[in-house]
Amino acid sequence: MNASVVFSYAFIYFVLFVVVPFVIVTFAMTCIKFFKSDEKSEGKVFKFKGSTVSAKAQVFLSKLSSAFKSKYSVLYGTCLDSILDIDNNKDEQAHEYLRACHLDYVLVDPESSAVKLVITDPEHNSPEKNAFIEHSLAQVGIKVLHLDTDVPCDEALLTRSLSMAA
Repeated sequence: MNASVVFSYAFIYFVLFVVVPFVIVTFAMTCIKFFKSDEKSEGKVFKFKGSTVSAKAQVFLSKLSSAFKSKYSVLYGTCLDSILDIDNNKDEQAHEYLRACHLDYVLVDPESSAVKLVITDPEHNSPEKNAFIEHSLAQVGIKVLHLDTDVPCDEALLTRSLSMAA
C-alpha cells in the first residue's frame, strides 16, 4: 500500500472516531448546561417592588433632568461605592461603609463619564457620613451640594455649582 493511502485512512478514522465524538459530547454538555433548571430558585416566588421613588423626588428628578438633559445624565439613588474606587479592593468593611453612604442625585457627563456634581439630602445620612462624603469627593474634585428634596429645584444654584466644579 502506498503511504498516502495509509495517511488518508488514518485521517478519516481520526476524524470519525476522535473529532466527531468530541463535537457530539461538547454539544450535549452545552445543551445540558443551558437547559437544566436552576435548583436554587425552584419553588421560590419572587416579587418585584414597584417604583420606590417618592413623588417629591420624582418631581425633583424630572426638573433636574429637564434642566440638564442635553449636557448631563442624572443618576438617582446611588451609593458612594459606585463612584469611588478603593486602592485595596479586598477591604470589604470599606466597601460596606461606602455602600451605606447614600447619594440622591449624581450628574454625570455622558461624553467623559466623569461625575460632575453630587446632590444629596443631608437627612438621608448621618452627620459623620455627610462629612465623609464631602471630604472624600472633595479629594477627587467632585462638588457636593446638600439640598433638601422638599425644596424646589433651583436651576441657578445648580448651574453655579456646576460652573464651580468645572
